[in-house]
Amino acid sequence: MDHDDQDERSEQVRGALVKGLVALLAVAVLIALGTTLMVRTLGLDEGGSEGAVGSTTEPSDPLPSSALPVPGEESPTAQPSESPSESAGGDIALSVSPASVGPMQRINLTGTYRGGDNARLEVQRQEDGAWTNFGVDAGVTAGTFQTYVMSGRTGENLFRLYDPANRKASNVVEVTIG
Repeated sequence: MDHDDQDERSEQVRGALVKGLVALLAVAVLIALGTTLMVRTLGLDEGGSEGAVGSTTEPSDPLPSSALPVPGEESPTAQPSESPSESAGGDIALSVSPASVGPMQRINLTGTYRGGDNARLEVQRQEDGAWTNFGVDAGVTAGTFQTYVMSGRTGENLFRLYDPANRKASNVVEVTIG
């Protein structure tokens, strides 16, 4: 009889193990289906992302044509500068908007670069008669570029965009800050 009890006990343990494994497998399938459904519902499976490392992001929305006013201050009514004040290369046409801002307000730099697709342009500011890199780049796509800068340096500021690969500079634009 002892042998029969042992066989019965062994059969019960096997049955419990099989039931446990089936339940575990069912939970795993439910989690996989739920995750897949959630990823597709949220649109996270669309790809196209290279991740944060080594990728450059470009704004998907067009840049605004004017900076936001500071609450409680009157906003300037300056018009964007469309005409170049100085032309160095002729291929890079730069526009600025607005032409007058308060300190640390957004200054939009937009324009065209004929034959400059995929070029990386450096924003430069004139300081003490010399052009220095401002630390902001703009990529050229389909002959156009757009970026923005913010500066706390009050007074008249001169900006341009420079293509270091082809040694070409845009026209100079003037922005009054302050």
